[in-house]
Amino acid sequence: MNRNRPWQLIIAGGLLAFLAGCTERNAPTALRGHPAAAFDAAAPLTSVVTDPAGDAAWNRNTGPGSAAKVPGYLDIVRVEVSKMGRTFVFTMDLADVVPGSPAAVSGGLGVQGWLFGLDTDPTTFPSGQDGAFPSGPGQTRPFEFFVDVEWDGTEFSGLLYDLRPLLTGEAMVVTPVPFTIDGAEIRVSVDASALGEPSAFQWDADTCARHAHLGSDGFQCFDPAPDAGFATWPQ
Repeated sequence: MNRNRPWQLIIAGGLLAFLAGCTERNAPTALRGHPAAAFDAAAPLTSVVTDPAGDAAWNRNTGPGSAAKVPGYLDIVRVEVSKMGRTFVFTMDLADVVPGSPAAVSGGLGVQGWLFGLDTDPTTFPSGQDGAFPSGPGQTRPFEFFVDVEWDGTEFSGLLYDLRPLLTGEAMVVTPVPFTIDGAEIRVSVDASALGEPSAFQWDADTCARHAHLGSDGFQCFDPAPDAGFATWPQ
């Protein structure tokens, strides 16, 4: 009976080698002569600022009416700038739901705004005889762009303010941009080409009310984020 054992071992060894070869050939691989499929696992470039609820104040806590309570939908709790593919996404989370028809702003031309200011070129400071959004005539701004969602008393709109033309004596350019309002979150999308394809920039966010026409000083802001200085994209 022991005389058959070597043949049994040889057969068993051959079977194991055959099965191993099949396993290797059946493993998922790219087709010969073709590269393996590549998956883009790159995360979006992001910059985030958080802000405590309840710190929004009229007139920056100075002057008459500074103690009046600012509505929660003008109180920032978190803001984010991210780039996904070729699109910048600006997100603002607020302390309360944005109503379908916010309270009117005094002044006849009143507008409420949820905005981001972008300083894409630290060497330039746009200014103009008709003002540089949202400042009045003769005042300079460190920002080349504002990304803004506005309520004009009738409807919401998403707008991109390009202040770069002011540097050559021309008027700033205002372009509609897509936006969404979902409860207490506002989100705006802007193509990178509209911002000059920046690789980095400084930014801040704020909630404001404008009481007069663009380029006037009839505006006030309630809750900057960050509270001082600027954030940097990407972090």
